[in-house]
Amino acid sequence: MSVSAKTLGAAGATVVGALALWSCSSTPPRTETAVVLTQQNNAFYQEQLQRAREALARQEWNAAQENLEALVEALPPQDPTGAEARAGLAQIAFELGNYTRAVQVAGEVPAGGAHSVEAMEFKGLAQLFSCDFEGSTQTFYQLAEADAPRGHVWIGVANAWTGAAANAERDLTGVVNEHAASEHAPNARFYLTQLALWNRRAGPAQRYLDQLRQGSPDYLGTLDTRAQNWLSRRTHLMRAYFTFDTLARLGRMTHADTAAEQDTHADEALALLQQNPGACAEQVARLASALQQGAGERAAFAAATRDADGDGVPDQRDRCPNEGETRNGIADDDGCPEETAAIEVVGNQIRIRNGFAINFSTGEDTVVNESSGTIEQIAQLLANPQYAWIRRVRLDGHTDDNGEASSNLSLSQRRVRRVGAMLVARGVPSDKLTYGYYGESRPIDPAQTDEARARNRRVELFIIDPPMFGGVRAAQ
Repeated sequence: MSVSAKTLGAAGATVVGALALWSCSSTPPRTETAVVLTQQNNAFYQEQLQRAREALARQEWNAAQENLEALVEALPPQDPTGAEARAGLAQIAFELGNYTRAVQVAGEVPAGGAHSVEAMEFKGLAQLFSCDFEGSTQTFYQLAEADAPRGHVWIGVANAWTGAAANAERDLTGVVNEHAASEHAPNARFYLTQLALWNRRAGPAQRYLDQLRQGSPDYLGTLDTRAQNWLSRRTHLMRAYFTFDTLARLGRMTHADTAAEQDTHADEALALLQQNPGACAEQVARLASALQQGAGERAAFAAATRDADGDGVPDQRDRCPNEGETRNGIADDDGCPEETAAIEVVGNQIRIRNGFAINFSTGEDTVVNESSGTIEQIAQLLANPQYAWIRRVRLDGHTDDNGEASSNLSLSQRRVRRVGAMLVARGVPSDKLTYGYYGESRPIDPAQTDEARARNRRVELFIIDPPMFGGVRAAQ
């Protein structure tokens, strides 16, 4: 691949000139000449890469971008220097808010290489911040195969943003419990705090906050500084808004003096998002509407009485203050669990509770008899007038990794459609259901054990209409 002297600058003109003479020569060059030219090119590329690394370390994005764009033009992705240049350029494009370019160039980095993890992370984040939730989730699952805590933090965030609250809590809690000493655990604790606030669960929010402060006392201050940087650069405004909004809610909950200032920053970030929402126009409009209509409700939540079990029912009227409410249409306001309940609504997810499942005969799409009760309860929930606001549900099917990937994909499709047919037979309108199927591509437990495979074989249910984003459900 040829590179212009203008692209590489004066330092590369000699090398380019030599390459031009070589490529246009009527006779093949001597071997030693080719070797010298190759060595000169490699030295030049390494010099450009080192300059880019130094500029990246100083967060001088434009300077680094100039060097890396030249390397990307000159070198294929399979070249180690070309791969590193693409990963670095993906980071720069992401930091500058050019999410389309970040996704494009990160996608060119070969999988399994030295820089594939960082490239996948920036690709997934660029997709997430562009409100491509399906694409980002798939990228983060691929990331989790290479770096489990890093991938599962972002899977948890993507789930939280879109209302899959139970799955978000599962993934983030897994990072805290299984990778407590990793650099990702503080992020997981913060996002667990944010998720609890979005779901009006004051008790867990306070507990996660205490854990975060104890394990990482400087975390919130550093995050505030980063969010102010995003705001000043007019980049990552969605993340800036969520950060300031969460810090403000925490401030109100703990009676901190900074709450009003954080609210002001959140308002500014949201106003800028409204001016240029990009692909997130629907989500931004929903956040703005909720902010305008729910100011009083937020203040009331901040001043709410103690909620020890975090079920959203304050202790003063909670019949079971140390046991969480099961929201399944049966006495949802008494604050008590229903031991026989197989399901509950958490955010925009119909979660199948621990001890219950939808199981199938091995290798088949036949639902075992023991799972019929769970399916019956789902049908009853969707017929309950209290949950008439649920307009559409997506059923997602997953398998373990036994067998061929293509066969597992087909099996997950057949299984989830069988569940749908059973729901329709119990009175659920067919147009209320839609389906997703992923085979073995989205495991929640990567261990090669029977227990892990049993966890990965699952059916999950998500409320997609009305949709939820950032803890805010669309108008019902």
